[in-house]
Amino acid sequence: MSKFLPEGKLNNDLLVELLSSINNKNNKTKPKIGEDSAILNVKKYTELLLSSDPITFETKEIGSNLLDVCSNDIYASGGIPKWLLITTLIPVNTTFSSLKKIILELNKSAREQDIDIIGGHTEVTKSVNKIILSGSIIGIYNKDFKANQKIEENQSIILAGYAGIEASKIILDNSSIKNENLIKLEKSLKNESINIKKIANNGTSTKKIIKMHDPTEGGIATALHEICEFGNISCEIEFEKIIFLPNFVEVCKDLQLDPIGVISSGCLLIICKKEDENIIISKYKSIGIPVNLIGKTTNNENNNIININKEKINLKRFDQDEILKIF
Repeated sequence: MSKFLPEGKLNNDLLVELLSSINNKNNKTKPKIGEDSAILNVKKYTELLLSSDPITFETKEIGSNLLDVCSNDIYASGGIPKWLLITTLIPVNTTFSSLKKIILELNKSAREQDIDIIGGHTEVTKSVNKIILSGSIIGIYNKDFKANQKIEENQSIILAGYAGIEASKIILDNSSIKNENLIKLEKSLKNESINIKKIANNGTSTKKIIKMHDPTEGGIATALHEICEFGNISCEIEFEKIIFLPNFVEVCKDLQLDPIGVISSGCLLIICKKEDENIIISKYKSIGIPVNLIGKTTNNENNNIININKEKINLKRFDQDEILKIF
């Protein structure tokens, strides 16, 4: 018998073994064979947060990365992620052991964040040439977050956490060249995560945050454009105030990447009233999270500005992430 998975849906024996790897804290939400949909009792919640994300970049820790990317959207919305559905598309000539390793990794991360994996779909198909994971996540609002506050001019823009963490992971996983800057970057990255649970929850606990946003594809620059479009305002940012992961900017120069246009999960953009900025910044500093005031909102429509070396220029938007240049 072939050691590779056959094309199509997994047979029941393999699916049972795969599902046995999932051990939710709430046993009632565990996915079961024969169920066409998950069932949730949400009577005590007036509003739910929902988001979807795939993992398409090459990464060694695809399971935990999917969990982090999906949960980050909920944390950045002022919420708490609770339930996850996953779609797993698997190329032919994939072994069951390699698939199970990913699910075990995903389950471990879910347990650590108290998130239940409640269902999904798993299929071997010729349509993909690598394992693709896509997650849909459901969350609830954090009691300390006031939703739907208005973004206005002259509010403060704070960046909490290092910019460039996710890009650094992708670069190190895919770069065939190891120069001195890359070796230094690898050391800087050692204890860093793209998960923003700690950043979001500590910021939310101040009850002073108006809006948060997770810089994913297109990096810090594109995230700023998105948050300004959402609030119908503009911004003025100081490049030198952005705290990048040590040695990240140097590696970007080596690879001819613009550091503000590279995928940057692992940090959080925050908007607050000017009088509240010190409360939020002091909170992060007290627990050792890198943080800085990087700019302010303005009322200049469609005029996002970045100050680099004392020169004010238009803030570029990166609809194609800079990280694609390394592939």
